[in-house]
Amino acid sequence: MVVSRKHALIGGIAAIASVIALQAFNSVGCYDHTLSTFVAVLGTFLMVPLLPAFVSLFTANPLRAVGACVLFAPWLVFAYYTDCVRPYQGGGASMIYVAVLLWGTPCAIIGALLTGPVMRLFGVSVAPRR
Repeated sequence: MVVSRKHALIGGIAAIASVIALQAFNSVGCYDHTLSTFVAVLGTFLMVPLLPAFVSLFTANPLRAVGACVLFAPWLVFAYYTDCVRPYQGGGASMIYVAVLLWGTPCAIIGALLTGPVMRLFGVSVAPRR
């Protein structure tokens, strides 16, 4: 199956937008962030792990951005669980977003790198640029 480049780009952009929406949910639902704080969190803790997804949009296979986002998003869910769902364990300020940054970035890179071979395994390819 050949996916058009336009649809692959839309899929990659939608995956990135979904991760940003997930962080918006965390910011509003748990941390009561203002818009300026939310933008600061995006620039501080999300742009580095999302960099592989953004770079993937400009490669021959923009669907690699989906793989990067799929392996990064569980870290945001884990951050929400740690800070907002699990009972407070004591011990000071939460450092979960350091883990999101340090462990989410390699996961996003691995997701971007593995998406191509997995797509080939299932017979899916992206149409070349014109």
